[in-house]
Amino acid sequence: MTNTPALHEWNLQPEAAMALQRKLAAKIIRTDQLKGEVKLVAGVDMALNEEKNMAHAAVVLLSYPQMEVLERHVYEEPIRMPYIPGLLSFREIPCILGAFALLSQQPDLVMVDGQGIAHPRYLGIASHLGLWLDLPTIGCAKSILRGH
Repeated sequence: MTNTPALHEWNLQPEAAMALQRKLAAKIIRTDQLKGEVKLVAGVDMALNEEKNMAHAAVVLLSYPQMEVLERHVYEEPIRMPYIPGLLSFREIPCILGAFALLSQQPDLVMVDGQGIAHPRYLGIASHLGLWLDLPTIGCAKSILRGH
């Protein structure tokens, strides 16, 4: 997959990261602006091994609507920052970008295990990743993010 220009630095203090989230949230497109037919859908998820200080990102590329697995990749790197509620994207996206760099085809749509705009600063991991990749994303969180 082609690289997009860096959106920002990752090594930020929490206050600066929150301010950046507020700024980037204004760039989120909340309307359907898909260009053409969706033929390739990527799904991405993370696993963290705190004991070994390793982050693991997995991305699967599927044909749509056939749902045939075309590619699957796992990328791992050391965990870059501790967990801070509301700042998950700063912890996980660097590793996820490594997994996306392994794709030979660019998806038309990305499904992310995590929040999108349903986030206190309207920039959860799905929305943040979409800005980095310059691709439409949908956040599919398992739980509601509250109070941050």
